[in-house]
Amino acid sequence: MSSNENEKDKKTVTIRGVDKSLYERAVMTARETGRTVGEIVNQALSSFLGLTSKATNAVTQVVQGVKETGKSFVQGFEDAKKDVVVISDVEELSVTRDEILQVGKPISFRNIKKLVLNVDQETLNYVDSIIGVDELVIPSTINKIMLLQKCKFVKKISTIS
Repeated sequence: MSSNENEKDKKTVTIRGVDKSLYERAVMTARETGRTVGEIVNQALSSFLGLTSKATNAVTQVVQGVKETGKSFVQGFEDAKKDVVVISDVEELSVTRDEILQVGKPISFRNIKKLVLNVDQETLNYVDSIIGVDELVIPSTINKIMLLQKCKFVKKISTIS
């Protein structure tokens, strides 16, 4: 970008209420670094706005996390009223059709990094819910749309043959 084009992006501005000592520090910093006061103020504003944006994004992520945790808590409370077996807080779990059927009650899988379901479509009737699973691996014969009705906060679904 030429110097002439760079000047088009700049504007002369008057800002009221600037603290005199801050302005003097900006002038001193400009002198010490061989830059203009405008460059110093631009860098300061850019840094401040970048930090503000990052802080806003961080707060938004925290709020979203709190909402998701709250929803999971309420869901857990509701499930406690049902006669459901909860399997949770496991890194990796592989479950077969026979294992699910032997339980004799609906099952809720929660907070599992990788869940592999080696089941058929009919066996999914015994799965109450799948909540907070990073990766769900299912046979290619499973209807994903029917399965997704039981899922919340599942990040990835992959199939095995």
